[in-house]
Amino acid sequence: MNRPSIFPFFLAMSSLMTSYVFAAHLPGRSPLQAKPVIGLIDEVLELFPDTKLNQPVKRLTVHTARNTIVGVHVMMTGLQGTERIRFSESGRNGQPTPGVRWYRMIDVPVAENTGLDRNTEKYSGKINPYVIRRAPFRIYDPLLPVSSPIASDSVSLALRMEVPIDSASAPGEYTHRISIEFGDLTESLEFTVVVHRAIAPPVTRSTISYINWHSIDNICSAHGVEKWSEPFWTMLAKYAKMMARGRQNAFWFNWPDYFKIDGAGNVSEFRRDRLERYIRVFLNAGLTTIHGAPMFGRRNWTTTDMLLFVPTADGKDVDAVSAKAKRMLTQMTQRIIAMMKENRWEGSWVQGVFDEPEDAFVARYREIITLLRGLKPDMKILEATMTMNVSGLVDVWCPQVQEYQANQEFFEKRKAAGDKVWVYTCLSPGGPWLNRLLDEERLRQVYIGWACSKFDIQGFLHWGGNFHTSKPFEELVRFHMEGQYLPAGDSHILYPLHEGPLSSHRFEAHRIGMEDYELLAQLKSHDASRAQQIIAQVLQGFDMYSKDVSTYRATRRLLLDAVDEYTQR
Repeated sequence: MNRPSIFPFFLAMSSLMTSYVFAAHLPGRSPLQAKPVIGLIDEVLELFPDTKLNQPVKRLTVHTARNTIVGVHVMMTGLQGTERIRFSESGRNGQPTPGVRWYRMIDVPVAENTGLDRNTEKYSGKINPYVIRRAPFRIYDPLLPVSSPIASDSVSLALRMEVPIDSASAPGEYTHRISIEFGDLTESLEFTVVVHRAIAPPVTRSTISYINWHSIDNICSAHGVEKWSEPFWTMLAKYAKMMARGRQNAFWFNWPDYFKIDGAGNVSEFRRDRLERYIRVFLNAGLTTIHGAPMFGRRNWTTTDMLLFVPTADGKDVDAVSAKAKRMLTQMTQRIIAMMKENRWEGSWVQGVFDEPEDAFVARYREIITLLRGLKPDMKILEATMTMNVSGLVDVWCPQVQEYQANQEFFEKRKAAGDKVWVYTCLSPGGPWLNRLLDEERLRQVYIGWACSKFDIQGFLHWGGNFHTSKPFEELVRFHMEGQYLPAGDSHILYPLHEGPLSSHRFEAHRIGMEDYELLAQLKSHDASRAQQIIAQVLQGFDMYSKDVSTYRATRRLLLDAVDEYTQR
């Protein structure tokens, strides 16, 4: 179903958190027009504007742990596109449940399908049979906070209702009655949440690390704030809060934002106050791991040039292992080390050096690590790795999921040697592999947590927090480099509205999986074999898993029941 995006209209609205009320007259309905159909949809099921409700679900029950967020989606079809729709929720005693939030689900376009191997199908020319639908199509993803009433603008509309489950909530069964009204139609739905004794830990005590890299330049341009101005800091805090909501507990900072270097390669200014304030924004939101972004990079992907990506006053490229680069690196590192030590952040700091090192770069990579370790012998190096020839140099390995699975024995040895192992996805892998792309099942995002638990992976990284173009609601497949396009949704999992970041269906599905990881970790601490047996019912690898939502729900209930046995009342 291809229709123009509704977001140019929404972007003109004045306030994110105010009611989106649209005056609309409901004309009489012709006997020939389709009767509206309304039903509930499980929040871990992908949803399209043209989803058919042949057998609409009026009552839905889910099981959950405490200290979580539980959502349900309300789909409406057969609309005229002019209705003024009212919606409400009531819980016990017929009163609204405190903390319930409503969102309008916004559809975005998928112009091309993810490739069988990577990028889009144009990259290799191979058809990917593992996508949920052939492109082009539209799918719901951004979540726009709304309050009743709203106006429909199409023949279909989807809402999300979510209920916060506090850690102190009493275990039991809670029924939420949902009312949808427009014209002379009133529809009543029931969403029942069975709250278990099990408790997901707060993000500050997560047992798995999770990071989405973010662009502060995109924050500035998308929200119309000047970098480092007070409005910028306010907006950055909104992003940090959104990240923590999704159980992201690690964040990065980029060295060039805080240093000025003269032409000879000496630090002429270190904006320590700026960096400390930046770090505290995320720590105050509940994130716990400080990731220094890689300082070195390629000139491009057609050469093996390796540069220090910190600009100097003379504007010249700085070769990674030149005397000038080493002088710059030494002086900057000394200042970062002192700041981390004086703030007692050393134990929370991991540092990247060169994103995705390959064999051709290993000798220079080793030279840089030797310099850094000379300044701080216990510096922890986190790297998205594309070679296994950096043993002893990297403390936290981060291969792509398919590379981890193909070389599991190697990475198990690295864990045995004391290293940590994370995994990441990006524009690859495609095909059946778990990733966070729009033309894949939402269960794939949920299962990232389950696969990490199965293989005892200690962290997950994705580059695409908010690296969107200037058209974030329209260009979901975006240009990357000559001959390559990023697959749908790879560049960003958060969307910008002027007043702040919007969550997405994919971001929430990933959060659910991370909550599941924590529950599995609790069960493992008591009965590791039972945890693996439960995982095996829905997932056998990063490329092998059940796509059936009912199977996932039944298995998750087994997990909750198992954790309940070890949870104090």
